[in-house]
Amino acid sequence: MTITSGLAQVGKTHLAVNLALELVRRGRFAGVFHNQGQRTDVSALLELQSLLDPQDEENDGRSISRQGYQGIDVLGCEWSAGEWAQGDDSPLSQCVGNLDVQEGYDDFLIDTSGMDARTQFACCRVAEIILLVVTPQSCSQVAAFALLRVLVLNGYSGKVYLLVNRSEYAIDSKEIYDDFSRLLKGSLDLESVFLGCVPEDRHVLLAQQYRQAFSSLFPDSEATAGIVAIADVLDDIATPEAVQQSLAIFLDRMFAVMQTPVCLPGGVQLDDEKIALVSADSLPATEREQDGDLSLLQYAGDVPGLWQFLELLPLALQSLGADLGELVTQHGDDSDTAGQPATVVSLLAALLGTFRRALPGLSVELEVTDTFVTGQQPCWLQVGRYLKYVFQLPPGRLPDSVVALLMKLPNIDKHNGAEGEEVYEVLSPAHNSCLRVVSSAGTGQRIQVWLPVVGRDVLAAAAEQGMRVAGIPGKGLH
Repeated sequence: MTITSGLAQVGKTHLAVNLALELVRRGRFAGVFHNQGQRTDVSALLELQSLLDPQDEENDGRSISRQGYQGIDVLGCEWSAGEWAQGDDSPLSQCVGNLDVQEGYDDFLIDTSGMDARTQFACCRVAEIILLVVTPQSCSQVAAFALLRVLVLNGYSGKVYLLVNRSEYAIDSKEIYDDFSRLLKGSLDLESVFLGCVPEDRHVLLAQQYRQAFSSLFPDSEATAGIVAIADVLDDIATPEAVQQSLAIFLDRMFAVMQTPVCLPGGVQLDDEKIALVSADSLPATEREQDGDLSLLQYAGDVPGLWQFLELLPLALQSLGADLGELVTQHGDDSDTAGQPATVVSLLAALLGTFRRALPGLSVELEVTDTFVTGQQPCWLQVGRYLKYVFQLPPGRLPDSVVALLMKLPNIDKHNGAEGEEVYEVLSPAHNSCLRVVSSAGTGQRIQVWLPVVGRDVLAAAAEQGMRVAGIPGKGLH
């Protein structure tokens, strides 16, 4: 079983350890593989006991480990993930080959925490059972959908077992699953099974302070009850024959996937050691944001289909889709009313509508990134997290009607960018948002929008007071 997620820090390692413990309590032989050396690997969370003789703990000068915790085998290798798939004599394959036990495991869990995206993708691609962890946060669900979309595009057809972690109420978790499963079935034709939820529980952090598993230290806690319920569901699942394989076979298949190109949405094919949801060459270079931005999704199709696509997505993007759907009629289809849109969202709707009118049959690609603005440059956005929307349009010069719309704005900043690009930028300090239009004969037109990630408490206060948050009456992106 591969335990994975779209975002980091959703609790995969805690879940892997405690689920393995529950399986051991039921008389099964369970193992966990972790990416050794990361900040939250199993050995950082638990007091583990070495199961190897000292003379066996070296492999070509690199440390390998087989450790134990209350009956669980915990396997790890200190080779970095980037060195894992270097041909048939993979160092990781050598490590695990030396560690595996002769009788094999009844259950083996792959914890993808800390893995690079290429390795995480490979682990999921060859797994018949994916335990997908999401939280009630919408960004976690959007990122999980993006991961599954890439997997399906590359031939994954197994079932997805959804687990909601850190949920306050069980009924909320079921609603999250119902919405997510409809999205997977309708958009990806992918089947899913609801495993259950692990509630938000202070005992998890208390156990971590003592470097113990929460289900061991606090067997009567709500989080432990969630783990037991999840194990009950797994017991009722008939394991496919394809899963009855050794760890070595699983790793061989995983290494093979890591060495083959990955197909991405929009027709991009990635064949180097990194993987993302969009080609890096298709996005503009900027020094205004930090590295490590998280790509959430990508859309490719016509403009009317874009609204339908946004309507299928969870909370944050639904807000944008609803507002664009309302505003495009006001600002996009009537040039007389498109003079000076009041907000970045209304300006975006006006631009898309003007493009569509000027270029019938216009195709558009949308890429959404969870990004962080450092604030190192003055007179730009405040420091914080943003959803960055990049609308990629076909090559060609900007239509005159689009230029006319942009030049009507009193605060427009027009300047030259890299390699002959023309850049039009509008900053809205009142709403802490930004829109930029980049025109290039070679790479096409790009509309870039930064909208702040607004907290739910701010949204609630705004709804009560009738305020405009991020330019959207009574709601915003969260």
